Amino acid sequence: MRKFSVRRIILILIGIGTYLGTSDFFIDRFLFKLESEYPLISTVKLRDADVYILLGGGIIPNSAGGNVPAEGANTRIMKTAQFYNKYPKKIYISGGTPLQNKESESSVYKRELIGLGVPAEDIVIEEKSRNTRENALYVRKMMEGSKEKKAVLITSAFHIPRSVKTFDDGEGGLIFYPAPCDFMAKKEAENFFDYIPEYTNFKKLGILLKEYIGMVYYRIR
Repeated sequence: MRKFSVRRIILILIGIGTYLGTSDFFIDRFLFKLESEYPLISTVKLRDADVYILLGGGIIPNSAGGNVPAEGANTRIMKTAQFYNKYPKKIYISGGTPLQNKESESSVYKRELIGLGVPAEDIVIEEKSRNTRENALYVRKMMEGSKEKKAVLITSAFHIPRSVKTFDDGEGGLIFYPAPCDFMAKKEAENFFDYIPEYTNFKKLGILLKEYIGMVYYRIR
């Protein structure tokens, strides 16, 4: 009888956890907090920066359209092109081949930016990095080599807090202006459907876990 009760409690807890982890009203409150930590970048900072930094967000290799940017990465690319069209300046794209793809993230993104009208000579790619820490390591070296001090850091809003903490280590006098994009979460529930579980929210849950675990990991290293 006791075993049955314990098993039943475990199943109930799993059910509750699954419901909360797949419902907008619950998962969005945590994701929104992460995404709203930094505001949208101001025009003053866009104009003041020396360079743009576009961080990799994955690619879909060998699709019917070839190697293409992952879903969230498209928003980052579009935002970079918008910023460039407003205030043209050099773009660093950081992203290697974390899953051993034959083509790097940065080379795929460069192709997309060129297609959006950004001149190839204003794009510099970094293809060694496999994670955010290596993004920061290699791009900082590139900036220091070019005597650049201020950069606009472009990535998904959920990734901005970890990226800023990783890039801005307080050394070298470098300044990074966060430019969040690719927002996913609502501030509050809007209607009945926000209380209905959706399997797509597993993606949001995975993002939350990855970002918080990543921040803790980088802090204790």
